[in-house]
Amino acid sequence: MAVEELHVGGSVRLKGPIKLRVAEVAGSLKIEGDAEVEELAVSGSAKIAGSVKAGEVRVSGSISIGGSLSAESIRISGSAGIGGGVKAGKLEVSGSLKTSRLEAGELYINGSLVAEEIRADRIIIGKDSEITGKIIGKYVEIGKGAEVEDVVADTVIVKRDAEAGKIHARRVVVEKNAEIDYLAYTEEAEIDKRAEIGELEKVEELPINN
Repeated sequence: MAVEELHVGGSVRLKGPIKLRVAEVAGSLKIEGDAEVEELAVSGSAKIAGSVKAGEVRVSGSISIGGSLSAESIRISGSAGIGGGVKAGKLEVSGSLKTSRLEAGELYINGSLVAEEIRADRIIIGKDSEITGKIIGKYVEIGKGAEVEDVVADTVIVKRDAEAGKIHARRVVVEKNAEIDYLAYTEEAEIDKRAEIGELEKVEELPINN
């Protein structure tokens, strides 16, 4: 089923697979099956049982996807639950996202993210954000007051008052009042004397080859 434009103000239920050019959801949309859409904007609520392939996705309301979500660009200022994982060129989260696995070129978090594994070349975690899951990247910046569990990256910047469980990095900078339970590095560690490091270790290699 192919639809050029879909504008939902009330309640709509569709059977997939469905192909859309533009879908704007201000009301309630349910799709039983997969969906392919060039531009998806959700300010209301959307529930899609299958997987979604998209060009651009914007969520200021709530979205639930049973399968996977793959898109060139994703912006989430509302809430999103993705059962089958997320793949994106660029992903921005200022609301909350919960998924199984995440892969992106660029990842910007200014809210809450829960995933088993998070992979991106460039990861910027904003002030007071909270990340649950393993982070694997080339460049990771942990913002002021942010909280993360486990990070493996070439370069890690830990801003003041941030908290981390484990960090493995080639190069790491830790600002004042940051708290890290375990920090391992292979090349260089620049640590403010007012930071709190539970255990610091220089190692030969990172646990995962990036």
